[in-house]
Amino acid sequence: MNKPDAVGRETWTGFPLLAAPEHYRACEWDLRKATARRDYWLGLFRKHFPSLLEAYRKEAADRGEDVEMIERAAGEAADRFMAYLDLLEAGLSGPGQGERLDILTICTAREQALAAAGIADAYRLAKQTDTRHALALLPGLLDELDAMAEPARRVAVIEGVFAGNIYDLGATETAAMFADRRVDFRAVRGELKPRPWRYDALDAWLARLDGPAHRAAAVFVDNAGPDVTLGMLPLARELLKRGTDVILTANTTPSLNDVTHDELTELVDAVAEFDAVIGRARSAGRLRLIASGNHAPLIDLSRISGALAAAVDRAGVDLVVLEGMGRAVESNFNARLRCDTLKLAMIKDAGVADALEAELFDLVMKFEPGDGQ
Repeated sequence: MNKPDAVGRETWTGFPLLAAPEHYRACEWDLRKATARRDYWLGLFRKHFPSLLEAYRKEAADRGEDVEMIERAAGEAADRFMAYLDLLEAGLSGPGQGERLDILTICTAREQALAAAGIADAYRLAKQTDTRHALALLPGLLDELDAMAEPARRVAVIEGVFAGNIYDLGATETAAMFADRRVDFRAVRGELKPRPWRYDALDAWLARLDGPAHRAAAVFVDNAGPDVTLGMLPLARELLKRGTDVILTANTTPSLNDVTHDELTELVDAVAEFDAVIGRARSAGRLRLIASGNHAPLIDLSRISGALAAAVDRAGVDLVVLEGMGRAVESNFNARLRCDTLKLAMIKDAGVADALEAELFDLVMKFEPGDGQ
C-alpha cells in the first residue's frame, strides 16, 4: 500500500503488468554513452525552450498576469534550464558523472526549472483552445465512424489515432505547424503514409479483434486537442462497444501540451452529454479515468500512481495501449508486459526517426501479445 510523502503526494509504485520489472528500463537510449545522440537532444531542448516560454507568455497574459512578472518568471526558468544543459554538456551535472542520462531525465529537469520559476502550465491556453475546436468536430467524426462497416471502421479508428497524434507542441517539426494555424484532422488522416508502415501490426491487431473481446484496457493517452479528442476517444469508444471496460489514464500534472487528468475528465464529461456510448459507459463505471502519477511527456512504468496500479489489478486489465511518441517510442518501445500491448505513434522528431531508422511522419503500430498471459 502506498503512503503519502512529506508534502502529501502519493508515492509511486510499479505498473503491475510489467513482464520483468527487475529488468525494466523506461528509456533505453543512454545519452552518456552516445555522444552524437546526446548532442542532438541537448540542442533540441535548447531550441525548443524559447517556444515553450512564448506559449507561457500567452497563457499568463490570458490570466491577466503583469508583464513584468511574466518576463521575470520566463527569464528565471530559462536561466535555470540553460544552466542545467550547460552542466550536462560540460559533463558535470547530477545525476553524477558516469551515471545514466536519458531524455526523461532532461524532461524532468525542465519541469523542475519551470516549477521553480512559478510556471505551472505553459500550454494551458493552447490546450484549451485546440481541445475546444476538436470537440466541435467530434460528433461528426463519430457519426462517420458509426456509418462504416466494421472492417473499415477498425482501420479508420487506428488512422484517426495517427492523425490526431500530429498535434504535438513538444516536437519542433509539428510545433511550427500549429504556430499560426490549425491543422485539418481529416486532411492529415487522408495524407498518412501508406502501408506498410515503419512498424505495421495492423493485420495482427485486426485478427485479434476477431477473437474474444478483451476484459479491460488501460489506455495511456498523450496530448490534448485533436490527439485525445479525435484520436484516442474514438479508440476507447470502439473498445467499449466491443464489451471491453476502459481505464483512461493521463498525466497527473501538466507537461508541454499533454492532456492532464483534470482536463481529460472535463473533456470526457462533455462528450458523455452527447454520445450515448461514452455516456452509458461512464454511468455504469465501465469507463474510468485515473491519474497516472506521471509528470512528463515520457512515462516510466516503474513510477505510476498507486490508484492506477490498484485499478488495473481490480479490473483484470488484459490490454494496455501506449500512445504517442513519448510513451510508446522514446520510452517503453521494447517494454514487455504480461498482457496484450498496443503501441501507437507518429514519428515527429528527426532524432527519434534516426534511432528507429525511420523518416519523419513514419507511423509506428506495434501489437505484442502478452508474456505469460
